[in-house]
Amino acid sequence: MDNNNEFIHEDEQASQGPEPAQSQTVSPIRGFYWLERALSEVYVPHFKQWFVAALIYTLISSLVPAIIPPMRYVMAIVNPLLIAGLLIGAHKAYTKTESISPLQTFKAFQHQQIGQIILYAIIAIGLMFGIFFILTSIIGVEALQGVDFSRIQAGDEEYARSLFKLIAPAIPWAVVLILLFSLATWFAISLILFSGQKAFPAIGNSFVGGLKNFFAVLILAIVAIICLLVLALIASLVLSLFGSLVTNPYINLIIDVALTSLLIPIGIGTTYIAYREIFLGDISKSENSL
Repeated sequence: MDNNNEFIHEDEQASQGPEPAQSQTVSPIRGFYWLERALSEVYVPHFKQWFVAALIYTLISSLVPAIIPPMRYVMAIVNPLLIAGLLIGAHKAYTKTESISPLQTFKAFQHQQIGQIILYAIIAIGLMFGIFFILTSIIGVEALQGVDFSRIQAGDEEYARSLFKLIAPAIPWAVVLILLFSLATWFAISLILFSGQKAFPAIGNSFVGGLKNFFAVLILAIVAIICLLVLALIASLVLSLFGSLVTNPYINLIIDVALTSLLIPIGIGTTYIAYREIFLGDISKSENSL
């Protein structure tokens, strides 16, 4: 276990109740078991409750900004609170303390750490603007302003190739910056909720914990991509049998919402299990192994 995490001093200021968290390095193969434990210990035993809670989250986070475009700016702040509510649900399911509520998405609005979650959201938005500024500087503002989207929509291949050459230098930077951002934010909400940390130290701890376990994260990403490809193949085969229905935009919307509602709890559960293993040392074999 690592005793040199410079951000952990914030845990000492936490009130009684939160679980002390300190990052450690786990075996890369644990990346697979994060997904397996999320399914067997968090998701599958409470499938119906998770689907309803995730459906509510999906409708709020996707449809509200689509119907009321200005709400997308509000959702940038609200969305982390909704995710926090789902993480609280994962904690309930894992510890078997309470049942998951259909309105689980809103549970963080009553949490004592709501102020820190909002501060985290503001910091995350600032980091995203920073990434956008860096990438824009690499490509060039004037070059971006001169992009002709009508030619892209018209299928002008020569113009598309020239546009790719324009943005190519920024692609490696985009990959690195998005990766760093993901590591810094992945566990931050869990550390705020369950370990009583402040927003800034939680982001720092999340980054350190994720970086220490980069290979486990990589294994998780590879397994997740393989699973998604298999699901996409199955879905395409099923949908090909109902081609006439797929052309209906309303049917497409229903399918998208349903699939998202099925997948979100898996991501939430995986995040929570990975947090417990990395920061709490809670590494065990699932009692309900699939």
